[in-house]
Amino acid sequence: MTRTSKYELSGEGIAEFTGGTLLCGAGLYATTGASIDTRTMVQGQVYFAIRGPRFDGQDFVESACEKGAAGVVVSSSAVNSDAVRRVIASGRCFVVEVSDTTEALISSARSWLSILSPRVIAITGSIGKTTTTALTFAAVSSTFVTHVTSGNYNNRLGVALTCLGLRPRHEVLVVEMGMNAPGEIAELCTIAPPDVAIVTTVAPVHLEGLKTIEGVAAAKAELVDALDEDGVAILNTDDPLVAAMASRSRGKVAWFGRDPRSEVRVLDVGCASDGATIVKYGIDGVVRTVRLKLVGVHNAMNAAAAIQAAIQVGVDPEIACQSLGGVEPGRHRMQLCDLGTIRMIDDCYNASPRSMLAALDALVMLSASRRKVAVLGDMLEMGEQTEQVHREIGRAVAERGVALFIAVGRNAAVLAESAISAGMDPARVFEAQDSLAAAALAREMLVPRDVVLVKASRGVGLELVTDAIRARFESRDVEVGN
Repeated sequence: MTRTSKYELSGEGIAEFTGGTLLCGAGLYATTGASIDTRTMVQGQVYFAIRGPRFDGQDFVESACEKGAAGVVVSSSAVNSDAVRRVIASGRCFVVEVSDTTEALISSARSWLSILSPRVIAITGSIGKTTTTALTFAAVSSTFVTHVTSGNYNNRLGVALTCLGLRPRHEVLVVEMGMNAPGEIAELCTIAPPDVAIVTTVAPVHLEGLKTIEGVAAAKAELVDALDEDGVAILNTDDPLVAAMASRSRGKVAWFGRDPRSEVRVLDVGCASDGATIVKYGIDGVVRTVRLKLVGVHNAMNAAAAIQAAIQVGVDPEIACQSLGGVEPGRHRMQLCDLGTIRMIDDCYNASPRSMLAALDALVMLSASRRKVAVLGDMLEMGEQTEQVHREIGRAVAERGVALFIAVGRNAAVLAESAISAGMDPARVFEAQDSLAAAALAREMLVPRDVVLVKASRGVGLELVTDAIRARFESRDVEVGN
C-alpha cells in the first residue's frame, strides 16, 4: 500500500515539537530531511545548528541558507547574531529559535516519526550491523516503501537525522543502532521505538567502556527490552548471549541461525569461483538457495536475519531471498577485489576478535590452493583483554594455514609471537610499526595469485595497505584462476 499524504516538515511543526519559536518563514517546508553539516547538506533540508566538539554550527547558518536550506534551527544564545539576523532578513528559509539545538534535533525526530508511524526495524549487534541493515533494507523494500539508515548514522544524532529523512510515503524504517556505553541503545529506542528488533551477535568489543562480554550483552539487550507486546525480537540461535535475550522480550521471538529451532535456518554455505557466497536456507520446511555478493559464512547469517525480519513484516520469503543478491559490500567491509592475479579481501573498516576470525575463515574459503596472506593490525578498545585477544588471533593465523603474515601496529609483536608459537615459520612472519611500513612490506612480498586479507580497527589506517596493493597490481590485466 502506497501512502499519499502530503504532510511535510515545517517550521511551525519544529517549533511545536521543540517548544521553540518560529521567527520567520511560515508556510515553508523541508522536503529532503535534516542536516547538521553544511558540507554535506542538500537543498530542501532543515539545518540544525548544533555545537560539536570542534565547530559551532551556528557559525554556518548563512552558508546553510545559501546552499538552499528550507529552514534553520538556532539557539536562543545566537538568535541576535548578525548572521542569524541576515538569514531572517533574506526571507529565503524559515528560522526556529530553541533553547538547545541538539535536544531540538532529538525532539523533532521523535515527534516526526511518531506522526508518520512507519513500522520500525531496529538492528544492533557487535558485528554485522551495517551489512544486516543493508540486507534488511533490500529484502523489505522489495515489497514496502522503506527508509534506511544512511552511512554509519547509528548514534543519537545519526538516528535522529535518519528519522527526519522519513517522508509520508514510507511504510517501514530500517535503522541501525550502535553503542559504546550502557544506556545508549535505550535512549535511541526513545527516538525510534522498535516494532522489530534484530540482534546479530554479542562479541568482545568496546571493552574499555563495557568491561566484559556480559556487559556488551546487557547493553545490546536494551533493544529487546524496548519492544512492547506486539513487537518481535529476531535473535541468533547460534550465539548463547543473544539467544538468552529471548526471556527479556515482551513480544514474539523469531529465530535465525544454524540451530534446528531457527525458522530461517542456514543449512549450507559454499563459495563460487568468483567469490560469491552460495547459501542454502531452510525456511518453513522449504529449501531456498541465495547467491550473495557478500563474502563469508558470517554474511550468510546476516542475510538470515534480514530474511526473518522481512518475513515478520509481511514480505513473501521467496521475494525476500531473491532481493538479497544485489547487495554489494560496503567500502572496506569484506570487499573482494580481483587485481590482476591478486585477490584482495579489503576489510579494513573495523575489527574485533570475532570479526577477525570470520575474516580469516573467509580467506581460507576463498583461497582454495592459492597462497594465503594476512595483513592484520590492532583491534582497538579491548581494554584489559588487549593482549589476550591479539594472542588468540595470532594463533588463528597459524591454525588456518596462512603462508605470509604481516602484523601491524602496537600489538604487532604479540600477534607475530603468537603465530610463531602456534607453528608458523618465523621467516614468513613480519612486524610493521604502522600502516606505511605494512604497505611497503605488502608491495614487496606479494606475488602473483596470492589471496590477501587486510583487516584492522579503523584507527590503524590500513587503507594505505589496500591502496598500495591496488597501485601495484590493479593495472595488470591478467585473468584470475583458482
